[in-house]
Amino acid sequence: MSIFDIVLLVIIASFSLFGLWFGLIHTLGSLIGTVFGVYLASRFYEPVASWIINFSGWNQNYIKVIVFVITFLLITRIVGFVFWIMEKFLMIFTRMPFIHGLDRIMGAIFGALEGAVVLGVSLFFISRFPISLTFMQGLGESKIAPALVKLASILIPLFPEAFRLLRSTVDNLI
Repeated sequence: MSIFDIVLLVIIASFSLFGLWFGLIHTLGSLIGTVFGVYLASRFYEPVASWIINFSGWNQNYIKVIVFVITFLLITRIVGFVFWIMEKFLMIFTRMPFIHGLDRIMGAIFGALEGAVVLGVSLFFISRFPISLTFMQGLGESKIAPALVKLASILIPLFPEAFRLLRSTVDNLI
């Protein structure tokens, strides 16, 4: 197992702890936000990145990755916040002893799933716009990254046509 794989596992464990802490409703909202984040970020990253590149002259691949990730995370957190508010209204039910424990355990499970999807989508996108040779080598040697990218490939129909044409690139990682 490479250091790259260990970092991926630590990130997934962090998402799982997030789910354990916040519970099912909030984490489920965050997972739904992830799907909306993929959809909207894949639609808006290119025009925003083009504007920033024209304005700043920075590296095209870095800007595209940064804009996609920021848009993706922002949308995910906004939808997660809406579900957090819903959770506050449902708190009377989620505080019952058995339900409370089940809420936390299911939150941890969905948190790990969200972490895997977020990493898979991120790795898929980064494979489209390589940012460094060292990172791409780590990605190529990883035992966990191909499974994450395969999981994220479920969301490929939400991507614009340009991303769907990259399926062969994803298949090379897997």
